[in-house]
Amino acid sequence: MIGLPYGCFAQDFNGIKEMVARRLPFLKEHIVFQILKGESNETFILSTKGDKIIVQANSPSAASEGVTYYLNYYCHMSLSHCGNNIRPLKKIIRLRKPIKISTPFKYRYALNYCTYSYSYPFYTWEDFERELDWMALNGINLMLAPVGTEIVWQETLLKLGFSKEDVSEFIPGPAYTAWWLMGNLEGWGGPMSQEMIEDRYQLQLKILKRMKELGIKPVLQGFPGIVPSFFKSRYPSAQVVSQGLWGAFQRPDILLPGNDFFDKVAKEYYGCVKKFFGDDFQFFGGDLFHEGGNSQGVDLSKTARLVQQKMLEFFPQAKWVLQGWNNNPKPLLLSGLDKEHVLLINLSGEIAASWENSDEFGKTPWIWGSVNHFGGKTDMGGQLPVLINEPHRAYKKSAGHLLQGIGILPEGILSNPVVYDFALKTAWYKDTPDLDTLTRNYILYRYGKWSKDLYEAWKLLYSSVFGEFNIKGEGTFESIYCARPSLHVTSVSTWGPKRMQYDPKMLERALLFFRKAANDFLKSETYKYDLIDLARQVMANYGRVAYKKVIDAYNDKNKKELSAQSQRFIDLILLQDRLLQTDSHFLLGNWLKQAASYGSTDTDRKLSLLNARMQITYWGPNDSTTRVHDYANKEWAGLLKDYYAPRWKTFFERLQARLSSDKVETVDFFAMERKWALKTNAYPTEASGNYIEMVDHVIATTLTK
Repeated sequence: MIGLPYGCFAQDFNGIKEMVARRLPFLKEHIVFQILKGESNETFILSTKGDKIIVQANSPSAASEGVTYYLNYYCHMSLSHCGNNIRPLKKIIRLRKPIKISTPFKYRYALNYCTYSYSYPFYTWEDFERELDWMALNGINLMLAPVGTEIVWQETLLKLGFSKEDVSEFIPGPAYTAWWLMGNLEGWGGPMSQEMIEDRYQLQLKILKRMKELGIKPVLQGFPGIVPSFFKSRYPSAQVVSQGLWGAFQRPDILLPGNDFFDKVAKEYYGCVKKFFGDDFQFFGGDLFHEGGNSQGVDLSKTARLVQQKMLEFFPQAKWVLQGWNNNPKPLLLSGLDKEHVLLINLSGEIAASWENSDEFGKTPWIWGSVNHFGGKTDMGGQLPVLINEPHRAYKKSAGHLLQGIGILPEGILSNPVVYDFALKTAWYKDTPDLDTLTRNYILYRYGKWSKDLYEAWKLLYSSVFGEFNIKGEGTFESIYCARPSLHVTSVSTWGPKRMQYDPKMLERALLFFRKAANDFLKSETYKYDLIDLARQVMANYGRVAYKKVIDAYNDKNKKELSAQSQRFIDLILLQDRLLQTDSHFLLGNWLKQAASYGSTDTDRKLSLLNARMQITYWGPNDSTTRVHDYANKEWAGLLKDYYAPRWKTFFERLQARLSSDKVETVDFFAMERKWALKTNAYPTEASGNYIEMVDHVIATTLTK
């Protein structure tokens, strides 16, 4: 099998050169990379000489950041998940003097397990190639990389005497691997075929090879003791702690360490990691007792210490990468660890108490991060003042700089590009950057030129939907159109925000400023995306007003008004659908097409499509009591029209009937949701319609009311 050395990175920058050729071909012949020596922190020096751009750097990551610095601040161009602003460069823009930039943060970390399920589940190599280049260009040098863990677990279980049928019951479908790896569920959305397991393994080999070329160290999946819930049926004398349920899902069990059973499983698991991926890795993820796992009667300190020792036996330089927030992991668990071999990813850095009140997680080396966009939702949001300020405040207060890095930890990464841009930009400042200055620069490289109207709009945005909230950590405010209907809708998903923490009128004013700039940016992909997204959010916010009018009419027993307001609400959903048809980023069809093409067999492609449709609707399991329904809700064209609108229409019909009779059956929404998820019909994958006309329709519909 292929071994991929990660102990040190080659300093010839060939991987960065190839990345420039792929993404920025107009710079290919003009950039010269040189090795920079004598700097303790990662650093780049940018200068020009004739028609050459000279990037001196002491790491591949710093070299990539140097390329982005030139692209953003001198070429006024940028790449993002939500549109690119790239055009041929007529001539090299010269610097008056060299620019030297360093980062105090050792690590710039990327990704959440959930990103692999909400954004990447059906990614091909072409998709990951683009994603890895984006990571490199944004200075990422440490990244979660769990694709292909299926083959490790398959071989491990087979060597332990389990059957292929057992393996199928344990490994989930491609849209649910995140929660399997975190120990929350097993098997759901599966079975994953042998062909898919092999395909994902081959994909991971390409990912790891490219990460090495780009100077990004991977975090592979370690073995913390998670085993199938049926493990004890084959090994009844094993010391197994049942983890019970995660919601309505059966959790895998925990095999306690310090005995022959654990040693045997760990030996097989890590042996398979080496066989399939190589033996020169430093970072391994895998959490114990994640999100409410049962640790009753377990000596947490001893258990964690033994798990870590076993990891170090097979990978002596390993660092155990743990997820941290509030009281997770428990202080006792952390107390047993050799802190030189731990790196804790703080998922709730914006909530200062999570690290300050825990003495920096019991003096554990950690990374400041913030989870964004729960469920990969399409709502606008992200606390920019917090993202750029708190890492620097924490770094100054950190004892001996236990804080070692900054991370982006999105559940879904395909929205709100400004959030990830600013969060990673701040890593290359010695102190908190000025938000207004960042915004001014962002306008230039996001859209290609200055606009006072866009600047006025963005000032309103970073003071409202992208501002700092009193209550942190709740996520973005969801669209009521996506809610399972009821008379008392607050949050859309079970754990979503129940209150709006900004003035929606500020977004309406921002939309008007955005619209004023249209004539100067009609051909801009990034302007188009942002204008549509802002109009979408204004419409979503207005939906709360329209919903209240429906409920008021019902409570007043006014049948005529109820009918009128109900139709008004449905019309708003359908208008939202038409608006979103005008941009390919908001099309349900692209998500479904990606899924329907994922896999090398017809069976795999059908399974992937089912995974895709279940995840964005009722999620799972096949139980009407599930609380995870609509957790991954999306305002997408097609989904609004054919899924959300019919739910609301049926609900409104029942409300109307209740005003005439007490004997009206309640709606079985789960049956409706399950029926839609089982369909296989395709949706458009190309945008249609005039987006400016649709935005004007939104403005006329909402802002004048």
